[in-house]
Amino acid sequence: MTSVFSEGFYKAIFDGCSDAIYVIDPQSSRILDGNTRAWQDLGLSREQLLQHSVVSLQNDVENLEHWQQISAQILLNDSFTFIGRHCHQNGAFFPVEVYTSVIELDGQKVFISIARNLDLTLSQREEFRTRDARLTYALNEAVDGLWDWNIASGEVFFSPQLKRMLKYLPHEMEPSVETWVESLHENDRERVLRLIDDHLSGRIAAYEAEYRLRNRMGEYIWVRDRGRVCERDEQGKSTRVVGMLHDISQSKKLEEKLRQQASHDHLTGLLNRRAGYIHFKKQLSYAQRYEQQFTLCLIDLDHFKSINDTHGHLAGDIALKHFVSLLSDSVRQSDTLMRWGGEEFLLLLPKTDAQSAKLLIEQLKDKVQASPVSLDGREYSYTFSAGLASFPGHSMDMDGLINSADDALYSAKASGRNLVMISYNCSDIEQAELF
Repeated sequence: MTSVFSEGFYKAIFDGCSDAIYVIDPQSSRILDGNTRAWQDLGLSREQLLQHSVVSLQNDVENLEHWQQISAQILLNDSFTFIGRHCHQNGAFFPVEVYTSVIELDGQKVFISIARNLDLTLSQREEFRTRDARLTYALNEAVDGLWDWNIASGEVFFSPQLKRMLKYLPHEMEPSVETWVESLHENDRERVLRLIDDHLSGRIAAYEAEYRLRNRMGEYIWVRDRGRVCERDEQGKSTRVVGMLHDISQSKKLEEKLRQQASHDHLTGLLNRRAGYIHFKKQLSYAQRYEQQFTLCLIDLDHFKSINDTHGHLAGDIALKHFVSLLSDSVRQSDTLMRWGGEEFLLLLPKTDAQSAKLLIEQLKDKVQASPVSLDGREYSYTFSAGLASFPGHSMDMDGLINSADDALYSAKASGRNLVMISYNCSDIEQAELF
């Protein structure tokens, strides 16, 4: 039977549809065509629309690799429903429900996507008058990921935003509590499960935890998770818990950056003096507990003031970083180099006696002297002096070791610089049998 409808009729339906319609290339996600509603919803002209792709228009499709995963699912099932957010030309986002199907056009498969702008859906606005509809909307569109756990069945509703947060596709994530438990970082799992059990049993009023959660790509993000029991049975046993998951990865990175800045020298990246004292105390305590030799070395760059006076403080900074790079590449992994102040550094050498440490520092001194730094286009050679003190021979405590090493450094400087000297201040312990 011959169709009575002309091509113009179908064109009129295409352009007159109240929902946006897109024709999409399955491989590249490029927009091949769109109806009037499509470009109007996005604040674009037709020509501008055809310069875009799903990756550039859909906020919840991160990149081409992500699109290809979605495309494979569409081709496998011949249809696909997706809740996401489209990007308007003015930078705002609006929620859409996208239904995609596969058709053949001139021997090639293309996607036809019908996108309903949920902000413009009158029926949805009508549904908002009921409490359940408002709750449903909140669960689907809230910025934070929301979850709803039915304890009896073990089922967990993961909101679309929670799935997006963890880079899952809408149909992915098995809706079970095991999905969540298996995604917990192994170092956080016991603590988090204990906290939620404390809340379920009534020992704490609410569940709250910060922990690492594995996303679809196998990477861990930091989250803040809060929840509360909302239903109990007649015996008072918890039957349902709802909660909210918030991505705090950025704030954790900032927190770590601030912690790094507080404990490390901003120029060299080494531990600063305040954090160095703490680390020194731990290292010495370890040596005392296990009766091991422990040596510290105070290092001071020779004639460093002349570098600043001749070439400027920026050149001095370059020389300091050059020195730190040379030593950091040469010391053992167990050793710790820290900036003690100005051009003075402290090197901790665990499980090392004074004589062995002196040999190591002599080698480092020769390396530094043979490795000039480039300042103002010229090679500049410099040296350092060092003073050594060891536990238990020179002192049993931290302050005593530092004073002994400082005395040895002063002697090296007074004797002509570019020298490594061991403290002559030996306690009575050194005369006895050492560890």
